[in-house]
Amino acid sequence: MSSHPLPPPKVVELLKSNNVSKVKLFDANPLVLQALFGSNIAVTVGIPNSIIKTLNSSRKAAQSWVHDNVTRYFSHGGAGVKIEYVAVGDEPFLQSYGEQFHPFVIGAAMNIQAALTKAKLGSEVKVVVPCSFDSFVSESSLPSKGHFRTDLNKTMIQLLTFLSEHHSPFFVTVSPFVSFQQNKNVSLDLTLFKENVRPHNDSHKTYKNSFDLSYDTLVTALSKIGFPEIDIVVARIGWPTDGAANATASVAETFMKGLIDHLRNKKGTPLRPQNPPIETFIFSLLDEDQRSITSGNFERHWGVFTFDGQAKYHVNFGQGSKNLVNAQLVEYLPSKWCVVNDNKDLSNATASALEACSVSDCTALSPGGSCSNISWPGNISYAFNSYYQQHDQRADSCDFGGLGLITTVDPSVDNCRFIVELQTSHSTSVHEAHLFLCIISPMAYLFSFLLHFTW
Repeated sequence: MSSHPLPPPKVVELLKSNNVSKVKLFDANPLVLQALFGSNIAVTVGIPNSIIKTLNSSRKAAQSWVHDNVTRYFSHGGAGVKIEYVAVGDEPFLQSYGEQFHPFVIGAAMNIQAALTKAKLGSEVKVVVPCSFDSFVSESSLPSKGHFRTDLNKTMIQLLTFLSEHHSPFFVTVSPFVSFQQNKNVSLDLTLFKENVRPHNDSHKTYKNSFDLSYDTLVTALSKIGFPEIDIVVARIGWPTDGAANATASVAETFMKGLIDHLRNKKGTPLRPQNPPIETFIFSLLDEDQRSITSGNFERHWGVFTFDGQAKYHVNFGQGSKNLVNAQLVEYLPSKWCVVNDNKDLSNATASALEACSVSDCTALSPGGSCSNISWPGNISYAFNSYYQQHDQRADSCDFGGLGLITTVDPSVDNCRFIVELQTSHSTSVHEAHLFLCIISPMAYLFSFLLHFTW
């Protein structure tokens, strides 16, 4: 979710200029789908968790959803939107959700499949369910001990039976960054695909990176419940660039280069040699300043590009030595910032900054963040400006009881960027912005560029 989203047509232009062939959306917003019309970009359309229960209980609701969000836009070889998958839910089995969605996911998927079949799209659009990185576990961190969470076993058997019947792949998140944060047995070098790293050994299998560890943990889990050969799509993988230690553009670049090289060599993993994931979606295209930070401040910084469509680092997604192409002709608010007025009594400034940060994005101030090293009162100015930009630079949003001061001098320091927000139409809501391109699907490396590996 973004407070000031890059307009959908501008994002499609960014995708096309970087030869992106596939994209995964969290929702099916009309403005987004209209922008993708005729682009020839293959699309995975998402169904939000909030309507899974309704789609489970009503075939009519499922038919209406398919009509409004798939049939209306679907390209039959000509103009239209090249819809490839419908994703039921956004990681509905995430452990933090409890069993909120468990009873409804399979029924919703079946009803959507039936609706697609009725619309004569059953053989052209596949139904999938994106599964979270914590849906499968290994208490010993060894792939050979992998299994699905016990509360999910029955549901997973039902899901995998459904997917197999319809020749659909298993969509899953792999999260090396979170795994590194949570698992002291996994080194940063192992996570970043570094050479000469101390390998992990398991049942005569040797693991030289944490991606293979996670992937084969899933492979074992699938095998244990009777689905050892099902195709796997890595539906979400990435590395954040701010908001935590080791969340930087340089580390993200190292990770991304290692991941892409690993996928491109087609060696697969120890348990699936020569059989890598059929597709890999990179998370994400753009940063989102309204994304939930429940699991960490880094959550707002997954983008390969900044919120305004500027590449954070160089990585070869298939374009060779060329740099990623930035968004062009981006419209910003005026070059003005809100900073603290040093001539005032600042004894209450910290309280004002905390209040500002409670409703705006101050995650760059987090320990290890890009602005964590700016001293007081610079950090107060950062908080004030974040609030000011989010509120469209309204004069009253730089008041703070007289402590704020509007300036035309950029207060950015080194890598700490004091942003100027985008000029956006508020007819595109914050929620609609979230639907667009929170995940990018990579492109087939044989043809061009951003992040979809298929063999």
